[in-house]
Amino acid sequence: MARVIITFKVMPESLDVNLEDIKTILTREIEAFDGVLNGEMTEEPVAFGLKYVKVSFSYDEAKGTTDDLEDKLTAEELIQSVDVLAVGRAMG
Repeated sequence: MARVIITFKVMPESLDVNLEDIKTILTREIEAFDGVLNGEMTEEPVAFGLKYVKVSFSYDEAKGTTDDLEDKLTAEELIQSVDVLAVGRAMG
């Protein structure tokens, strides 16, 4: 079975949110989803000092979509939104 490789753009609720706290939430929830992080999470600039967290991870294609994971993440108090930036498949 193939693995899905996906990249999320995770926006904080405000400028005051510590992005390290968001990274901790992402690590916890991705691991609970049986996902495997691919590399480090990065902080990408948006405008006026606002940054988002970019995270890439893989998971077994048999799990289906990431809708439940996205819902869990957006339910977090510190996270405003989660957008999918890229999706791919890895065979092997």
